[in-house]
Amino acid sequence: TRPAPAFRAADAFAALLAGASEEEADPVRRRVLRQLLYHLGRWIYLVDAWDDLAEDRKSGSYNPVLLRYNLQQADETQTETARAALERTLTHSENLAISAFHLLDLGSSAPVVENVLCAGLPMVRTAVLSGEWKKRHKQKKQELKRL
Repeated sequence: TRPAPAFRAADAFAALLAGASEEEADPVRRRVLRQLLYHLGRWIYLVDAWDDLAEDRKSGSYNPVLLRYNLQQADETQTETARAALERTLTHSENLAISAFHLLDLGSSAPVVENVLCAGLPMVRTAVLSGEWKKRHKQKKQELKRL
């Protein structure tokens, strides 16, 4: 199936990241790596779009999440519905990336990649969707200014 028009940019970014798999000589490994990188790229693009939601809404900047869920003038209920839908999308991409990871032999790098995929992505997803990520970033910027 084709992605919703608003998410085509996320899929284009995902395809760019997946292109790094072309360096792999083994065709089976290349296909699996392509899937892992594709879903990771899509996840990165969409989680970043949610993180930028408030600023993009104010400035009128392009944001695929704003467009996909029609959040330009959204109330809190619409925003929460969109957040829940995006969380399902992000979790699905995480699961597909993890599934691809389990088909790869990454040697000594496997524990690091597994930690990023299985612990890091869910932690970041939760922090971004709840607004905690942005709060932490603001606090760190303020701390750096004081130094």
